[in-house]
Amino acid sequence: MKRLLTVMLLTLSWALTWADSPLTSSDFAESYKDQPMVQMALKLSDDSDASIPVSMLNYLADKKSPVDVRLAVINAIGWNFNGKTAGQQLYEYLSTRYKAKTVDKLAKKLDAGTLAVYAYALAMSNYFEVEEAQDLAHKAVKKDKSKSFSVAFIASLIDAQVHLDGDWGMVYKVVNDVLHNGSLHLDMRQEAIDSVMEYIDLYKEY
Repeated sequence: MKRLLTVMLLTLSWALTWADSPLTSSDFAESYKDQPMVQMALKLSDDSDASIPVSMLNYLADKKSPVDVRLAVINAIGWNFNGKTAGQQLYEYLSTRYKAKTVDKLAKKLDAGTLAVYAYALAMSNYFEVEEAQDLAHKAVKKDKSKSFSVAFIASLIDAQVHLDGDWGMVYKVVNDVLHNGSLHLDMRQEAIDSVMEYIDLYKEY
C-alpha cells in the first residue's frame, strides 16, 4: 500500500510539474488582446471541439503578418483540443499549401517566421514531447536573416521545456540568454516578454 501511494504521489508531482511549465505558463496572448486575430483565437480556445478557421490559418501562414502576433495567436489557442490539435491543423494546411509531403520538406519551404509559428504550435499541441518542435524552432532561428527576437525567444521557450525534465537552471539560462542578446531585432511587446519572464525568473535560483 505504501509503495502504491508513493508511486501515485510521484506521478502527481510529475504531472503538476509539467502542467506548470515554460510553455503552459507563458500566457502572453493577453498582451495582444487588441489584435482581432488574437481576440478570435481567445474565443476559439474556449471550445475544445472547434477547428481553426481558414481565415486564421491564412493569417498564420502569411509571412507578411507580424510574427509576434502570429505567435500570440498560437498562445491564445493553447493546447485545449479534443479533436485535431492546432499543430495538426496547421501542418495539414501548410503541407497542402506548399505541396510538401514531409515535415522536413515543409521546413525547407517555409520562411523563418512561419516555421517558428508552426514549431510553437507543434510544441503547444504536445508539450510532453517537444523534440521535433525544438528541432524545427532551431532551424527557424538559423534561417532567420532578420534576427527576430520573437523567433529566437519562442525557440528558447521550447528549449526551456526540454530542460524542465533535467537541469532546471538551464530553463532560466536559455531564455535569459536570448533576452540579453543585443544582436536581435526586438519585435515583441515588452509586456508580453515581461509576462513570460515572470514565470521563467522562478528558475533563476537554480
